[in-house]
Amino acid sequence: MSFKENLLRKIELERLASQVIASCGTEESRHPVDKEAMRSLLELSPYQYQRERDLDLYVKPLEGELRMILVLDNMLPIFQSTVKDVVTRRSPRTLEMWNFRTIRNILADSDIKMSIRAKSVETVLMDAVAQLDLTYTDTDIKNLARDGMGWLAGNNASRVEKSLTLFATLLGYQELSNYLGLEHIVCYGVFASGPDNDSTFGPLVLYRLDNNTLAWINESMSQSDSKKMEFLRSVAAGESSVSVAGDVVFEKLQANVLEQPGRVLSV
Repeated sequence: MSFKENLLRKIELERLASQVIASCGTEESRHPVDKEAMRSLLELSPYQYQRERDLDLYVKPLEGELRMILVLDNMLPIFQSTVKDVVTRRSPRTLEMWNFRTIRNILADSDIKMSIRAKSVETVLMDAVAQLDLTYTDTDIKNLARDGMGWLAGNNASRVEKSLTLFATLLGYQELSNYLGLEHIVCYGVFASGPDNDSTFGPLVLYRLDNNTLAWINESMSQSDSKKMEFLRSVAAGESSVSVAGDVVFEKLQANVLEQPGRVLSV
């Protein structure tokens, strides 16, 4: 796959993982996890599906006989063991339960259990992303910027939004629209928590979906600074202008990516 395709795959993997984690609750919770999203995540990972007895297993080979084995149930446990051992412990047959050692293993599986719920999802995500070649060249980034400019010129809001998502992933920007209470706005940028529950935003990019306008605010603004926050919202509403807008925003994003050390997106 191309770098762009790998980057889109990474974004999709992270979306699925976030969806599953959001359904997990706490480790003590019995809230049902989103198994369909988890299954989709696993299908894009190195874990291979096996149906054993009444268990849905996803198995990743390790050296020797050991495997990393995720059981697709409400707890999403990952075990480091053999398939036979996990199946015997999780779905024992009557004759197997006559064995004292088997009974002991069924009652206590901490010797092979690596994680459950959210931590298991994070492990699968890490393994899935590790499969992707996230090395990029200057040409790859210039092509992303050129595509974004083309979609902006064509007034294709969904494609512009996707282009901004790609750059946000490359730069580690967070999606800030909901946090800032901005409606019908795509907003990505730098976010940092400050003392006394204060937060700072920026630099950041703002894209209005309804009128296809793109703007860049090249400063950091404290949430407690009412004047700065009012300026941000006025730019988002199209009531105030900024010096970097339109195609120049994609040029700015391109430059910011190419200024970063290395040419590999961290996982």
